[in-house]
Formats: sequence, C-alpha cells, structure tokens
Amino acid sequence: MSKEINIEKFIKIYLEEKISILNNYPVFEVKRAVELIFDAYENNNVIFAMANGGNAGTVDHLYCDFTHHPFVSEDKSRNIGNVKRLHFVNLCSSPAELTGLVNDFGAEKMFSAALAPLLTKNDIVMGFSGSGNSKNIVNAFEYAKEKGAKIISISKGSGGRSHELADVSILIPGSSEFPGQTGANDNNFHFEDEVLSINSMIVGLLKLRVQNNID
Repeated sequence: MSKEINIEKFIKIYLEEKISILNNYPVFEVKRAVELIFDAYENNNVIFAMANGGNAGTVDHLYCDFTHHPFVSEDKSRNIGNVKRLHFVNLCSSPAELTGLVNDFGAEKMFSAALAPLLTKNDIVMGFSGSGNSKNIVNAFEYAKEKGAKIISISKGSGGRSHELADVSILIPGSSEFPGQTGANDNNFHFEDEVLSINSMIVGLLKLRVQNNID
C-alpha cells in the first residue's frame, strides 16, 4: 500500500523555495542582459536563442514576445507604426533544419551549425541550460565568441562552461527539496520558471524603451 502524500506540505516547500530565490535574485545580471538587448535593438543586431527539451518550447514563447509584444499598442488593437522591430531568431523552431543539422554534423554541433551562415559581430546569442554544460549550447557559445557576438547564458548552480563563456551569466540561485527537482535535476523547475520571468522583465522593459523613443 502506497504512502499518503502530504500535498499541501510540498506545495508550501515549492513556494518557500521560490520566495528564497526572489530574495536572492541576480538583479544586476538581469539588468546587464536588458542593456545588451537594448543595444542590439538600437543597432539592428540580431538575437539568437536556443535551448533543449522543454526549454526549447519556452524559446518559442520568447520569440513571440520579443518579436511582437513591445510593438503592440496598450489597448492591443494595433501595431505601433513607424518604429523599428527587434530581430529575433529561434534556433529551435524548425524540426526539418535541426534534424538535418543533427544528421550532418551531430547533435553537439546543431546550434553552432545553425548559427554559421547567419551570425555576425555584436549579434547576441542566448542559451538556456540548467547545467550550463549542454554540449550543443557550449559549442554555439564558443562559436559566438569566435565571431565577436555577445553571449547571454541563463543557468543555475555554478553555470558550468556556459558561465565561463558568457558576457552576461544569469544564475538562478538555490537548491530544492521538491520532488522532481532534486539530485541531478536540483532546482530545475525553478530554473525553468525563471526563464519565463526573465523573458517577461526584458520584454516589458523593451516595450518601455520603444514607447520612450516614440514619445
């Protein structure tokens, strides 16, 4: 007979851990990431974003928000006219491209191969990796470094090799006792939650920047 699970206890654990993360949030690093993105916007550079697994779906969320939300009127009735748009590329968007690149170059080089024909100096490469050591993310960051692009890494713990390569490294703090994000997956749910929170902060601030340029 299975043991009864104290559901309320674990919900409270999750929320208490979240409060601790918010109290120790890497505000300065998020600020630096926003400033890099502002610069890319003003200088017509491109932002490339990549991740693995469920986080690849989150990158699609980022693509939608970065590409459209800052440029829609407050009443959501129309696009804001006569303003430049942010150039954002989702490196996870095409199954045909990714499977083709994996077939030709291997999974570890699929993102660097996707960047090769497109990336230029001062573009931004954003990568999301819980360990910071995902081979395809690290290889893409190393390629970005060679090309003179800027690197934003979002990770947790020590941030791994991605932390070492990044111009801006946002590390989600803390450790977890919540089921599903312990052991090798320590704090992974919180990390994935905060990717969306960071996206929302960047997009909201970019919207303010766009509005200020109009005013």
